[in-house]
Amino acid sequence: MNKKALIALSTTTALTAVTAEFKQESPEKYWDVPGLLTEVPKYKKSTFADSDADGLQAVLIRGYKRRPGQKNIGSSSPDPLSTRTRGDFFAYIGFPSGPAPKGGFPGIVLIHGGGGTAYPLYARRWIRKGYAVIALDWYNQRPTFKGTTQSKIKAQIPLAGGKIQDHVANVANMILCHSLLRSLPNVNPDKTAFVGLSWGSWYGAMVASIDNRFQGGVEIYCGDVKRDKDVFTNGRFHHAAKIPLYWIASTIDQNMTLSTLNEAEKECPTFYNKTIVNNLPHSHVGFDFEACFRMASHFTRKQPGLPKLGKITQKGNVVSAKILEPGKGITYAVLNYTETSKEVRYHEREWKSIPAEIKGDTITAKVPAKAHHYYLSAYEKDSKFHDLCGSTETIVIE
Repeated sequence: MNKKALIALSTTTALTAVTAEFKQESPEKYWDVPGLLTEVPKYKKSTFADSDADGLQAVLIRGYKRRPGQKNIGSSSPDPLSTRTRGDFFAYIGFPSGPAPKGGFPGIVLIHGGGGTAYPLYARRWIRKGYAVIALDWYNQRPTFKGTTQSKIKAQIPLAGGKIQDHVANVANMILCHSLLRSLPNVNPDKTAFVGLSWGSWYGAMVASIDNRFQGGVEIYCGDVKRDKDVFTNGRFHHAAKIPLYWIASTIDQNMTLSTLNEAEKECPTFYNKTIVNNLPHSHVGFDFEACFRMASHFTRKQPGLPKLGKITQKGNVVSAKILEPGKGITYAVLNYTETSKEVRYHEREWKSIPAEIKGDTITAKVPAKAHHYYLSAYEKDSKFHDLCGSTETIVIE
């Protein structure tokens, strides 16, 4: 390695040129936080038979929508929630079978990603894990299904007002879902978490800046900080996060890079830990990740989390990281890296893994001479998505 590369080893990611000024903002600028947190929304049974799902309650919850003619929804500085109108949005609610444990079931709010909806399939998966679940559709739509299993969406039908994507109203409705979930019989209001997937993870970071009643949140794929983007979802609220947040990310995601994940870690005071996986698929299957279930159980049931590693240090071409928490027990560790240059689009880079050595409370590995990005991961065991691990920050050398 050359001298320039070695200097870079001792730091986190070097930022690319910034083309827009990144400004932290207070969530109170857009949301009446005290009022939002104290409102328990009214809800009623859905009247749409083609959206009914076995084992779940299909409901319409009183929340927020944009006013007719409101044009600045896509703005980087939209109007505050007080300018919205009230209206119903669609959600599923479900509970595990059998008696509730002492204090009630833990609760999960599922926040879908772009193009998604409230999914009965994933709501049921979480219910089988012992959670009371609420899954909303934040597009002002409702799902209909192919076949009888309700696992495939036939169409998403707009509610009154048509399909919309209003960031300010959506975040408010997610918080109202939490308030409703906490108010329901047999739910433990002090054992709740959310799972935000893809676009839902950007929303999740906003929710975390407002709602301190969650015990934690799991951010799947995205929820990064883009300091060079003047958009509402650039991470401007990360600094105000009030609950622990856990990230599950891929090396080849088209929506976020490991550099922008590093920036989220810097900006978020409650960044708890992360799982980074080579070539992780990006879809709503993320609601099924074992890492997701594990961390939700950690936040709501105080079960062991995944392994947690300290910052990478370097000596020559050898890098190391301390094991801060072993999870349920580390069985092996790897160094993940790419030699593909920055001329190749980020999500098309080829990533490789080589074994790392575990000695006592330290993991070490030799960095290949041509590595452009690398990070260490400590694994408990293998799994379907290769995600039962904790990872370090990513070192970037370009």
